[in-house]
Amino acid sequence: MTTSPVANAPPTTLAASIGATRWGYVGLLLACGIGASMQVGKVPPALGLIQRDLRLGLVAGAWVISMFSIVGATLGCLAGSMVDRIGPHRAATGGLFGIATASLAGSFVVLPWALLLSRAFEGMAFVMVVVAIPSLLVASASDSDRRFVPALWGIYMPVGMAISLATAQPVLHAYGWRVLWQLDALVLLFLGIGLLVTPGPAVARRGRAQPNLRELLRSVWHPGPILLALIFGLYTLQYMSVMGFLPTILQAQGTSAQAAGLLSALAVMANAAGNLGAGALIARGAAPRRLIAAACLVMIVAAAGIYLQQLPPTLRYVLVVTLSGVGGLIPASLFALVPRVAPDRQSTATTMGFVVQFSHVGQLAGPPAVAAVAAAAGGFQLSALVLIPAAVAAFAAARRLKRVS
Repeated sequence: MTTSPVANAPPTTLAASIGATRWGYVGLLLACGIGASMQVGKVPPALGLIQRDLRLGLVAGAWVISMFSIVGATLGCLAGSMVDRIGPHRAATGGLFGIATASLAGSFVVLPWALLLSRAFEGMAFVMVVVAIPSLLVASASDSDRRFVPALWGIYMPVGMAISLATAQPVLHAYGWRVLWQLDALVLLFLGIGLLVTPGPAVARRGRAQPNLRELLRSVWHPGPILLALIFGLYTLQYMSVMGFLPTILQAQGTSAQAAGLLSALAVMANAAGNLGAGALIARGAAPRRLIAAACLVMIVAAAGIYLQQLPPTLRYVLVVTLSGVGGLIPASLFALVPRVAPDRQSTATTMGFVVQFSHVGQLAGPPAVAAVAAAAGGFQLSALVLIPAAVAAFAAARRLKRVS
C-alpha cells in the first residue's frame, strides 16, 4: 500500500533534469517513508497490551488499528493539492515532525478516546509524508534513473511494517507499548531533522496554486479514477484485515510472541516482493489491469482458506504469505495506471490523492468489520465472509478497466 511517485509529481518537477541521481537524498527519503510506515506496523504486536492497559474490547482494539487511516479516508484527495501548494519538501518534513509529536503524546494517554485521537493525528501527518515524498524522488533522479528510482517507493510500506513487527516484541516485553511509541517518535524526530537540514530539489520546494473543491471533484469524477480507487480500497481492506490480526491469531495458535512478530514480518515482506515483481513485469510489457485481475483471483482462494479451521496452521500461514505476496502486484499496477486514467496531466496528483483516499477507507473499514464478525462468531473462522466479497468486487472492477485504460 503506497502512493504513485510519478502521479504525485507536479509538471514542473517531472520536466526537471539533473546530471546525476542524488542517491544519498534518495536513501534518506526512503528511510523517511519506512519510518512513517512503522507507525502502521507498531499496533498489531502491541494490541494485546493496549487492550489490557486501557481495557479495550476486540472491536475497540480494531479501531486503534484503523483510526490511523481516518484522515486519509476523508481528506486524501485534498492532501495532494495541499502538498503542491506548500511544496513537497516542506510537507514531508512537517509531516515527520507531526507523526513524532502525535506518537509521543499517545504514549502518555490513559483514556481510550485519547489514544484514538493521537492515532488520528498520526494519520494526518502520515498522509502528508507519503503524498509528498514520491515527487521528491522523481525530482532527485537523473533522466536515466527516472523510471528506476520512483519504483523503489513501492517498498516503503511493507518494509516499515515488517521492521515494526520484527522488532517490537523485545521492546514490548521489556518496557511495554508506551516506550515503543516513544522510541518511534524519536526515530521520526531524527528523520525529520535529517530531511530539514538536507536541501531538497529546487523545483520540489516550490508551491503552486491549490484548486478549489469543485475543481478537485471534476478532476476525479471519471470511470478510470473511480475504478482504481475502488480496487485500491477493496485490496487494502483485505490486506490490513489479515495483517492487522495476524500476530494475535498466531499467538492464539500457540506461537510465541517473538515468533509471531517474525512470521508476521515475513508475510509483510512478501508484499514488498510483490510490489517489486509487478514493476519488473510491467517494464517487460505486462498489462497492469491483467496483473490486478489475476491477483484478485488468487486472493479469493487464499482468503477462503486462511481462516478455515480444518486446515493445518502451517498451510493457513502459507496462504497468508500468498495473499500478501500476490496481492503486492495490485498497488504497483494501480500506480502505473494512474497517469493513464487521469483526465489531464495537471490533475494527476489529484487523481492519485483520490485513489489513496480510498485505500485509507479500506484500512479504516476492514479491521473493524473482521473484528465484528469474529466477535459475533466467537472467533475468526467466518472472517472470509468479509474478505471474499471484497476480492470478488475488486476482480469485477479490474475487468472493467479494459474499457477505460
